[in-house]
Amino acid sequence: MIERLGRWAQGYLGLKIQGYGAERFLNLLKSGGLGYWGVRQKKDGYYFFMGLKDFYKIRPLLRKAQVSMRIVSRTGMPFVLYRNRKRKALAAAILSFFVYLYGMSLFIWNISFEGNWHYSRETLLDYLETQDVRYGMVKFGISCDELEEGIRSAFPEVTWVSARVSGTRLLVKIKENEVLYAVPKAENEPCELIAGNSGTITRMIVRQGKAAVAPGDQVIEGQPLILGQLSIMNDSGEVARTAYVHADGDVYARTQYRYEETFSQYHTVTAKTGKTRRGVGLTAGPYRLRFLMPHFGDGAWNYVTELTQIKLFGDFYLPFYVEDIVGEGVVSYERPYRQEEKEEEARKLQEYYQKNLMEKGVQIIENNVKIQEDGVLWKVEGIVTGEEQIGRERYIAELEETKETDERD
Repeated sequence: MIERLGRWAQGYLGLKIQGYGAERFLNLLKSGGLGYWGVRQKKDGYYFFMGLKDFYKIRPLLRKAQVSMRIVSRTGMPFVLYRNRKRKALAAAILSFFVYLYGMSLFIWNISFEGNWHYSRETLLDYLETQDVRYGMVKFGISCDELEEGIRSAFPEVTWVSARVSGTRLLVKIKENEVLYAVPKAENEPCELIAGNSGTITRMIVRQGKAAVAPGDQVIEGQPLILGQLSIMNDSGEVARTAYVHADGDVYARTQYRYEETFSQYHTVTAKTGKTRRGVGLTAGPYRLRFLMPHFGDGAWNYVTELTQIKLFGDFYLPFYVEDIVGEGVVSYERPYRQEEKEEEARKLQEYYQKNLMEKGVQIIENNVKIQEDGVLWKVEGIVTGEEQIGRERYIAELEETKETDERD
């Protein structure tokens, strides 16, 4: 696209050559670095296109190859201006248009990010705003090196960043750590394992430390599971000292999660009327212009608008957006829930909570749900039973601080 626009701006000719040396002539053009394109061979000769700039250099080659040439078409801005040389207003309008495009090319009208999955586009745009990098700024005011350094400093999880300006577009490519985590404690730092959730112990493996519970025991959240304190006995069987270790093991428990949600017996239903209307719009900064097909009668409409930023070619974006608007006629009314709709709502809640728990590593054993009627209301109640690893590290330093606080209280 950009190449075609450049050719049109400079002007080009459609040419026809005849003679036994036609192929030699084309080879001479290529070896001489003269551009041409769109070569077609017909019965009466060869047809191709050539820019005005190179056209004025081919006369010696015509004599050398002993071919004849004829101009069959003239295309481009120079010819438009020449044909309309007496129409000063048109010439001024065309000239003004290209001056406007040149002016727009000096600014940034599109900012794109690639490779960001942890940091949202809005977060990165907010940071650029603090660095005075925003839509509509002069692109020569952007220092890509400083911007790259700033992003690496502001976002520690970003391991690599590249910023470049292309046309009217600022493209920022980043690469983040695939795994984000807090700095881990040293494995030899004393700690104990406590219950991160209440439940019934089903199985456990103790690799280091002393078990404080056994399979079948009921535990509550925060209760010690594997102790990080070992008593060292002397020859008399008395405790000589206490050794602190880094408790390590896997403790699994059967856990339960309850959920419920209440609904009104009546709900609003929106139905399509079958009527449609389309429209287009143009947005430029805070200004918006819309054209919608007329409609007759009453009723509400749901609109879906698709925005497309205008770009002439490549990365040459303009600060204008075209709107494609599609509207559907709707009518809303209230009616009681049907039994199948209540069951569908219950199923959605059941799947929602089950999915969330599975993402947290809970192995689902049962997921029971029921519908309860309560006059003008009805509700969905559910219980999810699962098995999960509930051990959570609590470091001895944290435990001692908790004890000291309790003693002061």
